[in-house]
Amino acid sequence: MKQLITLLGILFVSTPLINAQANCQEEPPSGLSPLAAYSIFYENYRSGDYEFALDYGRWMICAKPEKLEGNPRFSLLTQYERMAKIYQEIARSKEDPSEKAAYVDSARIILNEALELFGDDRKTEFDLTFSRGRFYQQNYNNIDDGLQKAYNDYAKLFELNPERAISLGDGYYLRQALNNIVRKGTKEEAQDFIDNVKPHADGEALAFIEEKQQEILGSPEEQIAYFTPLIEKNPENLDAWKALEAAYEDLDDREKLNEVKLKINELEPTYESAMDLAEFARSNADYQDAVKYYNQAMERTNDDSEKKDLYLRLADMHINLEELATAKGYVQDALDIDANDGRAYIKMATIYGAAVTQCTEDRSLEASDKVVYWLVIDYLNKAKQVDPSVANTVNRQMSSFQDVTPNSEDKFFTLNLENGQTISVDGSLNSCYSFINESTTVR
Repeated sequence: MKQLITLLGILFVSTPLINAQANCQEEPPSGLSPLAAYSIFYENYRSGDYEFALDYGRWMICAKPEKLEGNPRFSLLTQYERMAKIYQEIARSKEDPSEKAAYVDSARIILNEALELFGDDRKTEFDLTFSRGRFYQQNYNNIDDGLQKAYNDYAKLFELNPERAISLGDGYYLRQALNNIVRKGTKEEAQDFIDNVKPHADGEALAFIEEKQQEILGSPEEQIAYFTPLIEKNPENLDAWKALEAAYEDLDDREKLNEVKLKINELEPTYESAMDLAEFARSNADYQDAVKYYNQAMERTNDDSEKKDLYLRLADMHINLEELATAKGYVQDALDIDANDGRAYIKMATIYGAAVTQCTEDRSLEASDKVVYWLVIDYLNKAKQVDPSVANTVNRQMSSFQDVTPNSEDKFFTLNLENGQTISVDGSLNSCYSFINESTTVR
């Protein structure tokens, strides 16, 4: 009986499946019950005896039972998927090209019919489209325009679920779909595809998309010419604004770049967009604007690590603005979050060193000014003590401050101090040190 069924399988596949289905039987073969026929089908499918399983599967594709009494887990979609695999596996075993092509064509018909029957659910449509695309790619030698059909299915995945599609194959299907669109030279289609998938991409996938963006649009000038009308038509087109940002950055047009960054921050008010503006202002030595946007970023994060970093950046900006008391406050805020961050202690040392520079701007350095450098050294030592990772930075700075601490004459004759004595660093030294209000040890 097995040999007879195998022969029938060859006759069946030697003509298109759709014609054979016109005469298909809706009852299981050999007078078996549906459950018995299914059991024979499944056991032979599982064992890899695909030709023997074929006839017992064919009636299910013809009859399309939604349920199978005695098997509550029965799924017609699963049987379609198994039958598609059966035809493909049999095709691989055939040496005759016409036989192989016939089995491949039967698998193609099964996959197309599965999509028509079960494709109403987007997740199922995605899964079946993916399976069909891989089938086209694996069997392209036996399918007219097989590779293009595969690429079309891969592109369809990004319409159905771009986030999921990007993750498939570590970006393989993204590369296949987008490369094909770019190769066809359809700039508008490629741009539509990029606009759809780019918001869901990061890392290598995002880098690849941006590379293709550059390829289809060419020079920054061409990109600007393409995207400017888009934002004129729709001023809230965030993707177009981001593309313009990249183009103006390539041209180093900082005035336009600032305008674009402001618009992006308006349309997408995130921690990242505020940080981007703050860093841009900082690079332009526009410290007031940098302070504004660092504070904006602060309002948009609840992450302590990000807040700590922002406090230290704000301290830097206020040092540059010669607002040392404010800078000190931000360093203290950073230390409240993490008392073991050596960078914060180095920053405090920097503030106190800047206080001496600011205080002696229009006069000579005096013995009382030098006392502040003991406190600077205290903070540098503390930085190294709590955070060994900053030791090299501390060591590079230490000697420059040690060389200007009070000498013996300053200590004993001018300041009347003894080693080991505690001395206040505050307005008693000079009014410009009032904001420091700390003490250090004479040595």
